[in-house]
Amino acid sequence: MNTTILKKIFGYVFVFTFLGLIVATTAHVDAYNCKTGDTECEAAKANMQANQSEAKLYTDKAESVGQVISQLNAEINSLNAEIAANEAKITQLNAEIEANEAKLAETQAALAEMLINMHFNGDSEPITILAGSKTISDYAEKQAREDVAKQEITAASERIKTIKEELTTKKAEVEKALAISEENRNLVASKKSSQESLKAEYDKSASDATALASYWEEQLKALAWTPPSNSTGNGTRNWGANNTYPYRYNCPQDNVRYSAYGGAVCQCTSYASYKAYEKWGITNTWGGHAYNYVNAVGYYVPSTGARTYVDKNPAANSIAIQLGGAYGHVMWVESVNANGSINVTEYNVNWSSIGCHLGDFCSRNNVGSANTWFLHFD
Repeated sequence: MNTTILKKIFGYVFVFTFLGLIVATTAHVDAYNCKTGDTECEAAKANMQANQSEAKLYTDKAESVGQVISQLNAEINSLNAEIAANEAKITQLNAEIEANEAKLAETQAALAEMLINMHFNGDSEPITILAGSKTISDYAEKQAREDVAKQEITAASERIKTIKEELTTKKAEVEKALAISEENRNLVASKKSSQESLKAEYDKSASDATALASYWEEQLKALAWTPPSNSTGNGTRNWGANNTYPYRYNCPQDNVRYSAYGGAVCQCTSYASYKAYEKWGITNTWGGHAYNYVNAVGYYVPSTGARTYVDKNPAANSIAIQLGGAYGHVMWVESVNANGSINVTEYNVNWSSIGCHLGDFCSRNNVGSANTWFLHFD
């Protein structure tokens, strides 16, 4: 495993590479949000991703090797069956050889006994047979019987020897096949042992990577920003807000008659852009449509020298952007509450039930910030 270790936060930041390539994954990533510029949070997320990828990589490798081991087990079982069959054949052949050896010994003993009896008790010598015969034909008959007996016993002995030799040859062939099967089984068993060691190594690497991924996930949980759980409620009217908008005395009667600060007067975009100018010295050049604000990234901020950026992290002195309908809506964020809701000022929002009217100023507290984007200037 090719591993690079970078010392950064929490002692060490581990970035794992495989075959020269950084492996990424999306597992569990969407559950955590890092605030823009939070390098510690981003590093923890990257390390969690890398180790989750490493764990998956080695888990897949272990699974692949496990399949090879299963195949090797099947080969070993097949070879064991061959060995058992050959051993059974050898046992049978040994029994047949032993039986034929017994038959050969019995036949040879019978021949020997006959010859002994003929030699000592019978007329085995031609002259004796001739002397004991009444006629020449009687002699010939006796001699023929003796010769036939000898030939039959001799032939039987030869047949038994031939069968024994054939069985012995067959046994040698089976023993050779048995030796080959045993050799193949040993080779497969050795390969299986090697694969089991490799799988154990992969399993351990996967376990180690999983443990590291869990560690970085815990760090990420502590660092990540969790979107507010409150609803996207409309909040409540704050009657004591201070309105600094230069056209406050012209609204709502001048609504959409002319433009100022990057939007139509008495509209939400003109007011929010004015507040950004008032606080940060930045002039709206990204357009007067609320949907343009989501893409207002990278503009120079005179008061800070920073560049604008957009995310879903609520912050005071930013512009909140809610997308929906034909035009969308923008608000100036005065402050952020502990539960993630925001306190805003705005123009041209129609919540007459709480005193907010089209083309006019409104101040609301405890507005839900879920599903809301924020344009930042610092």
